[in-house]
Amino acid sequence: MSAVHLSPDDLAELTTLVSDLNFDDAERRSALLENGSRDFNAVPGSGKTSLLAAKLLLLARKWPHARRGICVLSHTKVARDEIANRLAGTVEGAQLLSYPHFIGTIHSFVNYFFAMPLLRSLGVEIEVIDDQVFADKVRSLLQTRQFSSLRFYLEKQMNGEDIATTLFYRTAELEVHAESGSLPASHTKSYESLMTLKNMLTNQGIFRYRDMFSFADLALQTCPRLIDVVHRRFPMVFIDEMQDTSWDQESLLNRIFDGQSVMQRFGDIDQKILSDEEQAELLTFPRAGYGCISTSKRFGKAISDAVGSVRVSGGAVVGEGENAHPPVLLLYKTDSITKVVEHFGRIVIDQLSEDNIGVREIKAMSARKTGESDVDAGRHLIDYCPTYGGDKLSTGIRSESFWSLVGDSKGTLNETSLNSRVSDIRRALLLVLRAAGASFAHEIRDERALPRAAKAVTPTGAFDKLTRLLTLSGEELCSEGQLDTMTELLYTQLKPYIPETLSLEKFKGLSIFEDKGEKKILNTSVADKYVINFQGKSLDIGIGTVAGMKGETHAASLILESYGGVSRKFDVALGLQYIAGTATKSISKLPKTQQVQMRNLYVAMSRPTKLLCLAANESRVSQDLREALVSKGWHIEEVI
Repeated sequence: MSAVHLSPDDLAELTTLVSDLNFDDAERRSALLENGSRDFNAVPGSGKTSLLAAKLLLLARKWPHARRGICVLSHTKVARDEIANRLAGTVEGAQLLSYPHFIGTIHSFVNYFFAMPLLRSLGVEIEVIDDQVFADKVRSLLQTRQFSSLRFYLEKQMNGEDIATTLFYRTAELEVHAESGSLPASHTKSYESLMTLKNMLTNQGIFRYRDMFSFADLALQTCPRLIDVVHRRFPMVFIDEMQDTSWDQESLLNRIFDGQSVMQRFGDIDQKILSDEEQAELLTFPRAGYGCISTSKRFGKAISDAVGSVRVSGGAVVGEGENAHPPVLLLYKTDSITKVVEHFGRIVIDQLSEDNIGVREIKAMSARKTGESDVDAGRHLIDYCPTYGGDKLSTGIRSESFWSLVGDSKGTLNETSLNSRVSDIRRALLLVLRAAGASFAHEIRDERALPRAAKAVTPTGAFDKLTRLLTLSGEELCSEGQLDTMTELLYTQLKPYIPETLSLEKFKGLSIFEDKGEKKILNTSVADKYVINFQGKSLDIGIGTVAGMKGETHAASLILESYGGVSRKFDVALGLQYIAGTATKSISKLPKTQQVQMRNLYVAMSRPTKLLCLAANESRVSQDLREALVSKGWHIEEVI
């Protein structure tokens, strides 16, 4: 083990390295100076990702190894990019962005060092690793004659389609399991058809994310020396958002690094919102002796008191941010539920200035998107916003439709979404080049390799210019009346890469362009934002699920109550009892289904910096509860 040790003297450098951050408190200094393996449980808004980036900057200045590096793993590209952006600001930090170091998601780490090398050695070509693409391919195959009997069987099962769309490999034996539902008995024709379906997609190079961990297991079984090679390469390992790690992921990381490398894990166990995953009882975060970061710089006392009151672990949350506005409870009648988001928007316009909002977004979220239940409105997101369909925008169809990939920028080109937008554009161009018969395009399995391959054909930079143009203006060029202009532009710009015999008319008739009606409508007929006009001002409110907004920071957040189904409780109504201090039992004593609802509420309520707003049906909030909330500093308004 060749880890680098930090001392109190090293912390003096932080004033020049990260002048916009403050690490003077004992908890953060302890985390920065920890030189051994240890876990850190940090509250929302504590800046743990920024703290990790600061620690990496200090380590970079002292790193002595040319062939050994630091491994930094996260669950999202957003967290990875935040760390990378911090590091890129200094010469030493920028060195951590290349060999021998690795900064990326857990999935990319597993794919790069284990799964993909194994698959290449077996001659397996990888087309895509994506759960949604896999599910869409399965649905398509189920409509064919070959799988008609299987389709008939699944239609008779509860959540039958989910069985087929969530097939995944487990362990080095590549046993096939289903994430949702149960597989039929192994001697049945339905079971054989499901195995055929999975094998067919495997042969086409279409995999689910979980499949890669089985291939990684197989790689380690095939070549046990890989464990020594990888942990020697990385004497120090840092993992962000550890609470979201599954047992498949943790067990693999433990096999490689535990006891071999310095491994420090950061997360917040109360933000773990997935509760039904298998073998969750084996997860170890946070381990005994873990450190705490209990203060949040995101919000002030009013919000932190509310957030801390719904924390399952019962630990305190201390808000060190500005205590700008009292939290608000919106009470609505069942027949006025569709007015809730608009009412929230008017409150934001009235109370928050442009300076208050800054670059932060305004969001409204619910724990559930859809669902049937025989209870009053307020069950899920669709009750509040009947036109919502944002989650559909991320389905696999976007990966196969040119018009969807180019024509929908999701209404934003901000820093966190730009990488995804460029990836969509490159994917779309790869599909066009394949359809047009560009010989080099058929050898490319990942759109990230496309720019380099295009430069090998012609180094003029035309491909990069086209990518930039479509990234910024593709949505407009895909609008009605511009479709011919778009195809002519593509033909002109891609002409150096496609066969000379392909005329413009034949190019326009390519099958890749045939979906411009139906698939374009799919992406424009649903809404993932709500536009409010009030007092001469306009405000965009993002709409989505709590899971989809996890990790985000908003200027103002609205949490729309939802019904928990088997829990038989509405999350906001249940949470208000704890916020008001009227609950008769601790959250840790609640059934697990209700604890899950509280975790979702905890995640949702900890998003805003300035204004927190909850919405509940007035029939579910008693007068005594209202009075208790007012005494706690809450402001209550009725939606009319």
